[in-house]
Amino acid sequence: MSERLRQRLAARVARPRRLFFTAGGGEFEAWCRERPGTAVELLVSARALHELAAEPGLPLAGLDAVRAYAQQQFAHYFGAAAQRFAVAPWQLGEAAGASALHGLDLAALRSQAEAARVRLAAVRPAWAAWLASLPAATRAGSGRLVWHEGAAGDMTAVVIQLDQGRVTGLQSRRVQGLADLGAAPLAVGGPGDDLAARPGPATPQPDFLPRAGRSPLAWPLAATGALVLATAAWSAADSHRALAVAQAARDRAAALRPAAVAAAAPPRRAAAAAVPAENRSAREARALLAMPWEPLLARVETAGAQARTIAWLGLDASAARGELRLEGLTPDRLLALQLAEQLGGTPGWRQVVLSRFSAAEAGLAGQRFEISARVPTGDAP
Repeated sequence: MSERLRQRLAARVARPRRLFFTAGGGEFEAWCRERPGTAVELLVSARALHELAAEPGLPLAGLDAVRAYAQQQFAHYFGAAAQRFAVAPWQLGEAAGASALHGLDLAALRSQAEAARVRLAAVRPAWAAWLASLPAATRAGSGRLVWHEGAAGDMTAVVIQLDQGRVTGLQSRRVQGLADLGAAPLAVGGPGDDLAARPGPATPQPDFLPRAGRSPLAWPLAATGALVLATAAWSAADSHRALAVAQAARDRAAALRPAAVAAAAPPRRAAAAAVPAENRSAREARALLAMPWEPLLARVETAGAQARTIAWLGLDASAARGELRLEGLTPDRLLALQLAEQLGGTPGWRQVVLSRFSAAEAGLAGQRFEISARVPTGDAP
């Protein structure tokens, strides 16, 4: 299997690293090139953001409504340029708002990460990560919080107004120093702080990555990738041991005197026979790595996305037999049948059947189904 696909699988299971990203920062592409097979969460500088907190009482039912409202407001204040802004809405109870990304090309960032085999897990405002890292008592209080970047004389500050833990105001300002913001806030933070999230009241979590970009097979794929990589590592070590045994046998045979070669032939054959042929799990691991995972999983995700109520539970594959097995939950058997029919129309997919359908276990809502199929492998033309 190619190194590229190994890195893509590794990126799927990697825990995202956090990277503070400033406006116009050209370092991201170089950062990705040096770290293939990893994942990253970009924390965007306030200098690259516009912020909006919705007026209380507006009838904003869901994130799509918040996004539409925010886009209208940004267009009102920033004109035609706002059409190019990526918008990340958030909503917590009656509070809602949005961040707008300007001066950064989100599509270019995603392309740079993809080219380097780095998984872009999230693109979030840095102030949101900082707010989630504050002690629970602070987040549940009332007053002002200030996230600031830059030195005195050229400072950008995001002022967050809390009312008993509810975000009621959000404003980005250019100031000379913190003294320009008036009375001392409840908390002050910046890029140098520890931004690890803490338990406590929920906080806004705007994310500029499209929600549709999050794969419903993320966890099944992560488990499959981890298993494949672990099996490959084990089989590589096993093959190395077998090679060492074979080499030792050849060395012993070469050390024999020419006159004793004929007599030594049976033991040498026995030594060779003692070295097992390539074990079955090693062959399966290599075959799994050689399978065309990207088009296979992309097809499954596309078909599943058309039935939004389907929840994926697992994925299993046998490269030796060219089989793929999918497990999921659905509220309606018809949806599972339609999904199997869609997958059956995919070029190269054969014998696609709904092989099992049963009531879900306790604690799971819906009905459990299983789809099995014959799919192309790495050896397929």
